[in-house]
Amino acid sequence: MTISLKIDKISKSFKNNQILKEINLEGKSSEIIGLIGPSGCGKSTLLKILVGYYKPNSGSILINNKKISKNIINLRKIVGYTTQENSFYEKLTIMENMRYYSNLYGIHYNQQTQIINNILEKVELLRHKKTLTENISGGMKRRLDFAISLIHNPSILILDEPTTGLDPLLVDQFWNIVKNIMLKENKIVIISSHIITEIEKYCTKVAIMKDGHIVKILNKNEIKSLEKKFRKITK
Repeated sequence: MTISLKIDKISKSFKNNQILKEINLEGKSSEIIGLIGPSGCGKSTLLKILVGYYKPNSGSILINNKKISKNIINLRKIVGYTTQENSFYEKLTIMENMRYYSNLYGIHYNQQTQIINNILEKVELLRHKKTLTENISGGMKRRLDFAISLIHNPSILILDEPTTGLDPLLVDQFWNIVKNIMLKENKIVIISSHIITEIEKYCTKVAIMKDGHIVKILNKNEIKSLEKKFRKITK
């Protein structure tokens, strides 16, 4: 099943401080959309709206042309979120963490083992499923966080600084897994990152933010020499 996403004139204020100002962005199946901009430009606020943590003051989120931004429960069923910080419990095994989140999403116990094993195989953690998460490597922890975001089979994946602190080989490993899943399952990926080379290498579209606006959207053919373009646009 293919999916489309439309962020239509989303604005968000906290008291008298307007953080987002009529944000417009579109995505479709198998796209990896990079979201970049200076600190304080509104990236994190936009991501939190997309995962249902905040409600926008105005504007809409449309999934397959259907407004969904006001229905937080349905939005959370569609979106998976990999945060900057670990979302699992280190005193539990990988399998125990996956079961915990399966229960949170209401997945029937009889279905859990097959669903979890399939996901752990995709992220190359299946043979480690009985390992305590306090004993796994940094790269494995990022893959477990990603696995948790997949547990309810979301159509849209939000990745917030997913590879911070990883060495280049582990970054490539992580992204090979993301791309493989995205292409096979027709998902939309939105990633926020300060690592320009990562955005340039893996994204099919880039939205550059500044002062609460998306000031430029670059397609795949325009992403080359992204750092130079980013500096020029945001200076």
